[in-house]
Amino acid sequence: MTRRGPVLDRRGFLRLGSLGALGLGVLGTGTTACGFVEATDSTSPPDYIAPTDPEIAAAEAARGWNGRVAPFALTAGVATVDLGGRLVDTWSYGGKAVAPELRVTARDRLQVAVRNDLPADTTLHWHGIRIRNDMDGAAPATQAPIGPGTGFDYEFVVPDPGTHWYHSHSGLQADRGLFGALVVEDPDDTSGADVDAVLVLDDWLDGLGTTPDAVLMALNPAISGGHAGHGGGGAPVVHSADSIGVAQSLVAGGHGASDPLGGMTQHIGYPLHLVNGRPPNDPEVVTAAPGARVRLRIINAAAETPYRFAVAGHELTVIAVDGFDVVPTTTDTLVVGMAQRYDVLVTLKSGAWPVVAKVEGRDGYASTVLRSTDAAPLAHPVAGGAIPELSGRLLAESALRPADGVRLDTRTPDRDYRVELIQAGDRYVWGMAGPDAGKLVMRQGERIRITMANTTTMWHPMHTHGHTFAVPDYGGLRRDTVNVLPGTELAIEFDADNPGEWMFHCHNAYHFEAGMTANLRYIR
Repeated sequence: MTRRGPVLDRRGFLRLGSLGALGLGVLGTGTTACGFVEATDSTSPPDYIAPTDPEIAAAEAARGWNGRVAPFALTAGVATVDLGGRLVDTWSYGGKAVAPELRVTARDRLQVAVRNDLPADTTLHWHGIRIRNDMDGAAPATQAPIGPGTGFDYEFVVPDPGTHWYHSHSGLQADRGLFGALVVEDPDDTSGADVDAVLVLDDWLDGLGTTPDAVLMALNPAISGGHAGHGGGGAPVVHSADSIGVAQSLVAGGHGASDPLGGMTQHIGYPLHLVNGRPPNDPEVVTAAPGARVRLRIINAAAETPYRFAVAGHELTVIAVDGFDVVPTTTDTLVVGMAQRYDVLVTLKSGAWPVVAKVEGRDGYASTVLRSTDAAPLAHPVAGGAIPELSGRLLAESALRPADGVRLDTRTPDRDYRVELIQAGDRYVWGMAGPDAGKLVMRQGERIRITMANTTTMWHPMHTHGHTFAVPDYGGLRRDTVNVLPGTELAIEFDADNPGEWMFHCHNAYHFEAGMTANLRYIR
């Protein structure tokens, strides 16, 4: 049987209701699992603001460019990468298991020329940035996909400092090597850090006998290759019996349970975990003088894995989350959900110290080394993923509080929405349901509140494109990705200050692929 793809309108954007062709099912009259609404009467449709409309350019002009330009070039292509002596074939920017780190200063104009040498369509999303809508990189909502052998130039002002990242937003491409760190430095930084280092955490399976798309097929053959209407197109992939067999074994060996995350943690037992694209046997060592204050910018770029992070022999002082300063808070360990970022300060003691990101709720870990300059040059402690700090004081994200300078002002919401996070029975189909799920509209200047009711037995890291939000139940903590635990409700609030059409979705890549996404739309 031939599968119909998503239907695009004359602008190249997804036609409402077309995702039923992908087998995701209808949750209510006119509402699909992805939260899109099919018109059911003859009334005129709302006057949505599109990515190409003048309001987008006006919002960009108001961001306050500092006059500096930061140019970069990235090529997405097929590559063979070295994972601690094991060579694997994957897709990558720059031929490594993690893309180049990009550093800019707040209010710079970022220019990135992207070339697609992949055998499939691609895009590039700039996670955590209050970006102009036509540069968000979420096809087909904000741009046409970048076809094989073509390119696209991203150009936008980066208005806010913080630890962010970039990744493909097409299919499951970000579960290969198509992601990297984007650090926006603060010209008025007051952290007191002597050394600044980025730690990108990642779960890895591509090229280890299988691929992400084969794993999706093992999870649910009915939706594999559909990409939930958000790109990744190309020639159909035929998976070998061996690849499917490995994928099925990874799914069978997944699961795990975590009290901090409220139950089951994941579906896939990843065979390898990396820090900055390196496995535990081949770490990228972070070096600083003894007594130095080291700022570690932790980015969880994993597709499906939460990590419990700690540094042997040291306590952590959390100073920022998702790019926003918090009231400094000390702890021994913390759990980082997919797409979340934590900036921590560590005052380095003499010696060589394991830095461990243990898979939360099951076996597996990524690690590197933090070493003082007076330690033995070849000091390379092997922790095996077990250090005492992982069982020490655990900091819940609900215990963090925003710094005064980033606190969202108190205001009565103009629109108060409610969505349900759902699973379709015991099938691997996820969605956003309820009367509001396909009607998340807003006007410029409004305060928006969305309450997420998680009716599933799993946690979901929920992310908004183009906007950052406050979490009222967490004292107004500012984030762009927050963990919603099973059987709970959690509200977010944000100001509608960035017009266009934006995705709102779970950042478990496989939940997203299987339908847990909706759109935020501005109307005139």
